[in-house]
Amino acid sequence: MTKKTKYLSYIEETKKHHKLIEKAAKKSSKKAVKKSHSRSVPVTYIEGENIVQEDSKGQKTILKGIKNNRRKVAIGEKTKLPKKQAS
Repeated sequence: MTKKTKYLSYIEETKKHHKLIEKAAKKSSKKAVKKSHSRSVPVTYIEGENIVQEDSKGQKTILKGIKNNRRKVAIGEKTKLPKKQAS
C-alpha cells in the first residue's frame, strides 16, 4: 500500500483541505502582524471598502477608499483574454 503524500498543489485543489490553507494563512498573518507591531512598523490592509494603516498602538488611519469593482461571473461562463496589440 502506498502512502499518499499531501503536496501543496494537492491540498490547494482538494476542497476538503481548504480549511488547512485557511488555518495556516490566519496563523502566519497574525504572526507577521505581531512581529511588525513589535518593531513599530505599521501594517496596511483592506477593511471593508477602505485601505487602512494600523500602527503598533492600534491607531487606525484610513488611507484611501476603494470601490467594489468585483466582476460577477456566471457558472460555466467562458472568458477570452484580449489580444495583444502590435507595438
